[in-house]
Amino acid sequence: MKEIKKPRNLEKAIQFINDGKSFLLTTHSNSDADGIGALMALQRALSQIDKETYIGLPDPPKDQCAFIPGWENVNYIKNIPKNKYTCAIVVDSPSLKRIGIAADYITDLPTLKLDHHQDGHDFGHTNLVSTTISSTCELVFYILDKARWKLDNVSATALYAGILFDTGGFRFATNPSTFNVAAALALHDIAIDEIANNIFGNKDYKKVKQIGQAIDSIELHYDGRVAILYLDEQAMSSGEPEDVVNYGLLIKGVLATALLKTSGPKQYRVSLRSRDEIDVNKVAKSFSGGGHIRAAGCSLEGSLEKVKHQLLTQIGDQLK
Repeated sequence: MKEIKKPRNLEKAIQFINDGKSFLLTTHSNSDADGIGALMALQRALSQIDKETYIGLPDPPKDQCAFIPGWENVNYIKNIPKNKYTCAIVVDSPSLKRIGIAADYITDLPTLKLDHHQDGHDFGHTNLVSTTISSTCELVFYILDKARWKLDNVSATALYAGILFDTGGFRFATNPSTFNVAAALALHDIAIDEIANNIFGNKDYKKVKQIGQAIDSIELHYDGRVAILYLDEQAMSSGEPEDVVNYGLLIKGVLATALLKTSGPKQYRVSLRSRDEIDVNKVAKSFSGGGHIRAAGCSLEGSLEKVKHQLLTQIGDQLK
């Protein structure tokens, strides 16, 4: 097996954890499998070195990761008394703004930031950011491996689920090290097929209908090189779409796709995906958003047509 190349400065994250006693573990709003998987693996590893940990999400937990053992320990942050912890670990978030109400809970706490996004802000007292890896779960794997903290079947399941989710089934943001980590996790006898089914399948009826509504809305622009999808307020009542934006890239010739998700009157949260030719992080940054070269997001206000025009203008600048 090719040697796994670890990010630098892992020791500072390990030292932060060793120096603390009780930790609030949190991630970004609309939490996903990468953030939650990283938190669950950290909680399990830290419990084995006699650290107290409390997972508190900035939104009521969804059930995307409910299949992972230990899910009962994932709570809404408002339900955890503030006197339970003295330190915080924030994962998978480039900025304080992205963690929503959780920011109010870590204001006075020594904080460790673990992230893999580009163009973020170092809001932690200790910051470990690696933008060349696939996911925060991959980063957590390196930390556990470097510290020689026990990685068991349950932790491996949580980390593999996060990597699988954030790479879209190993389609995005992958490099040889990503596959090396996935292989190392698989050696812990995890149920690869069941994890994939829970992450990408096993959707309820409303979620499947939501996918259909997004597909029905697809518009092609720039001679079929850009796809725009849209979910109105009624469609969004089914919950946060997890991989709907990727359906735009299924169309032959599409280089970039944007999913507009209605979040209020004339308010939209935008998910962006692309192939090699388009840097959607650059597009998102122009609207005070961010992410990765092939996967990013931002928020926009205005009429639907105005928002579409703004996005198409920015994407079009890279097509000329």
